[in-house]
Amino acid sequence: MDIEEKYKIEFGKQVTKYLKKSGLDINDFTKLIKSNKDNVNDILKGKVGLTIGKMITIANLFGQVYYNFANPSYPIPDKDELIRNIKEVLIRRKSIGKKSIDKDRLLANELDRLISEGCLNKPCTAKYLHSKMDEKLSEKQSTEITNLLSKSPRNKIIVSLFEKTSPKIFVHKDHAAKYEKMSKEEILELLSN
Repeated sequence: MDIEEKYKIEFGKQVTKYLKKSGLDINDFTKLIKSNKDNVNDILKGKVGLTIGKMITIANLFGQVYYNFANPSYPIPDKDELIRNIKEVLIRRKSIGKKSIDKDRLLANELDRLISEGCLNKPCTAKYLHSKMDEKLSEKQSTEITNLLSKSPRNKIIVSLFEKTSPKIFVHKDHAAKYEKMSKEEILELLSN
């Protein structure tokens, strides 16, 4: 086991300890860190690496700095303190205001329409997909499209060609093989046409 795997597993164990001690339900935790249950389960099992940003979000929820939170030798606060910290986070979020939630799933439905029409049979960016969507969705951000493409169930049929490319370039997995052989520069040239 390499050092990175060890740290992923250890961080997952720490999250599990904090959840258990605070009594925070996994479903509530999932919402509070703005994730999904599959991702949270992978975090708990140490199967997924986290960005510093996500580690900070998780640690802040419990009122900790991320490096103390991740340290198994650092004492976990008592339940009352953890609950108080979680409540403070909720109060802060409430004072910031509500984020508009797409209850009708308009963005997801429109994205699914574009996938079914073959828009992702060739490489494209979230910005390109956004330009092909209904005008009702003009206020949405392309990052929301990237988020939807990166999560289940779409991430089972849509792949990102270059992990560290910004913006991300997506393609349907059934058509990915021929594009995966191309260089990043060739793909970018293809996108500009």
